Amino acid sequence: MKRISLFSTIVSIGLICFFVLPLILFHATMFETGAALIGFYVYVCGIITAVGGIYFASEFLKVEKIIFDIESLPLLETDEAVEGVPFAGEGIIEPENGKILKSPYTNTPCVYFHSIKEKYERQGQSGCWKIVENIASFVPFYIKDKRGKLKVDLANLDNDFSGYIISIKRNIPDPKNSEIDCDAVLKHAPYPLSRDVFSFLTPSSYRVSEFVLRPGTKVFVCGMVSRRNGNLVLHEDEKWPLIISKKSRDQYVREFYRGENLIYLSHFFAAAGFTISLLAINYAIKLKPIHLLILLLFGNLFILGSIGFTIYNRIVALRNRALNALSNIHGELKRRADLIPAIVEIIKGYVKHESEIQKIIAESREKIIFSSELKREKEPIISSLVAVIENYPELKASENFQSLMKTLVDTEERIAYSREFYNRTVRKYNTLIQQIPFSLVAKILRFKEMEFIRIAKE
Repeated sequence: MKRISLFSTIVSIGLICFFVLPLILFHATMFETGAALIGFYVYVCGIITAVGGIYFASEFLKVEKIIFDIESLPLLETDEAVEGVPFAGEGIIEPENGKILKSPYTNTPCVYFHSIKEKYERQGQSGCWKIVENIASFVPFYIKDKRGKLKVDLANLDNDFSGYIISIKRNIPDPKNSEIDCDAVLKHAPYPLSRDVFSFLTPSSYRVSEFVLRPGTKVFVCGMVSRRNGNLVLHEDEKWPLIISKKSRDQYVREFYRGENLIYLSHFFAAAGFTISLLAINYAIKLKPIHLLILLLFGNLFILGSIGFTIYNRIVALRNRALNALSNIHGELKRRADLIPAIVEIIKGYVKHESEIQKIIAESREKIIFSSELKREKEPIISSLVAVIENYPELKASENFQSLMKTLVDTEERIAYSREFYNRTVRKYNTLIQQIPFSLVAKILRFKEMEFIRIAKE
């Protein structure tokens, strides 16, 4: 996926303007004077600036939506993967049945490699590198954690951070944005790799690059889960790209938010581009100063005024994300409420006093409490249930009880993450509508601060 930031946007627009210059110079005979040529070039650069700012902002919003969905998922253990449901988790790479690949140039043990050979070809007084070999391959592997493992399918992989196109098995449909974070074991190394001392006196006409994913690498993964041949498999989906990253989930998500300010600054790119283009074209059409001033004034007022719509959409988007996170909490609390009766039924066969059962039921009744202050909470726990387990150790021998308890613990962790994610989103929303000019739009349209939540007993 694209990592779009303000810096990368400025650099990209600058490079496009730079490469447009030779094309315009090639048609220099079309212009009567050098000043006309320069004026046309400035006009084109203004258009590029305006369109480029809007384009990169729209691309950022597309990527941000995917990243927000990834961020909203709680990290699960592999045995919690469910068919037809997106999965996010962490684990290590384990080859299926111990089968591994050896990369062609460095002979590195791996489950995936991408090897590229390039040849330098002269064209007149200059030259360029051309790809003569581009090979990518993988073997089946798992993501393994302390509770199990989940198979991964790399088909339709789009990016391995090599900078080269991946020639790999592709299925239809073929969504974009799937990526794998590989180790660069070679990067533009002279080929052959073993050269005698005299060969270094003359540059090699070949170079190679190689990227691998090694067994045992700790990774964060995200994707859709399906059942294939009786096994659960993590793969890409139309809505969920397959992500395999050596970064933690928080680190991975954070690098995409660096371009957030571009959403608003795109209007200034558009205004700057409009102003530059209008001033440049005025060299040819010779508008009256008053007419030029009116066009500049109203054009920029319209462009900068449209930032109000962007601010409104941003506020609504953050509020809706918080509400979506809240609905996830309600879902997990319902899941928790459904588990408790099943656990209680098993416990009834062991405990001696009905009061112990009633205490567990009472403690398990929790609800969402809204608060204007964000309070640090301990991990949710049903203390009376823990006491029963300690007082009746024979409960631990029950497989049904252990299975239900594991599900309950997983649910508690999901509630804790969903609560923390909701509060984090609310904090971001509240901070936004307190800042100028967002506070002006929020006040006019009556957007109010949202309350934080905590989970407490009824």
